[in-house]
Amino acid sequence: MNYSPVSIANISLQRIGARGTIGSFTENSPNAIKVNVCWDAVLQEVLSEREWKFAKTRVALQQNAQAPAGGYKYAYSLPSDYLRLVRPREIPEERRIADGAEWGWGGDGYGWFRHRDIPVHPHEVVPYVIEAVLSADGVSYTNNLLTHYPGCDTYTNVCPIVINYIRLITDFTQLLPGFVNCLAYRLAGELALAITEDENKAKSMMQMYFTTLNSAAAQQECDYLQDEAGSQSWVQAGRY
Repeated sequence: MNYSPVSIANISLQRIGARGTIGSFTENSPNAIKVNVCWDAVLQEVLSEREWKFAKTRVALQQNAQAPAGGYKYAYSLPSDYLRLVRPREIPEERRIADGAEWGWGGDGYGWFRHRDIPVHPHEVVPYVIEAVLSADGVSYTNNLLTHYPGCDTYTNVCPIVINYIRLITDFTQLLPGFVNCLAYRLAGELALAITEDENKAKSMMQMYFTTLNSAAAQQECDYLQDEAGSQSWVQAGRY
């Protein structure tokens, strides 16, 4: 779909009854200025709320030359578009064989998860934490995964660390209609007070946001793929 930040912002403005639309985020209009102030924060919030398929990806991490100050032996730099690790759902007992479940670390503790949906591979990486590490020059911080795991080594034949994470989207042609609906309502909730000064309208937009968020998540679970945790039917999606 041919979505863009401007088209989504205009949907939000329409929902709160704002006068006119915007042509760009950089134009010198009251509505554009207000949208530009909150756009990045709102986009990252909505992307982080659910396991959106278009925002999930996997990448092998490179070890940071700057070791952690203490506690863990190694630091691995996270991608610049990193928002958070995926949150795998534990598989119910009756589905573990069919779904190829493995006992492993799911971020919140050990449980039965699909092997491919665990946030950090391999299992030997556990324990790990996500923290900011100070650069060697002591000027800036970068997000890192800290662990005792040594990473890729041809002598010991250990595997590199691969994370499954939610990324910041820049290509808006990848967005799903359900996500766009959620994002437009969330942005409308942020803009309602600033533009209309109507507290009830702001509350209404936020209520619609939470409603559409759950609806979009349910639709996504029914878009079944063999390597995904989604279900093959609406019935299964509702049960699990």
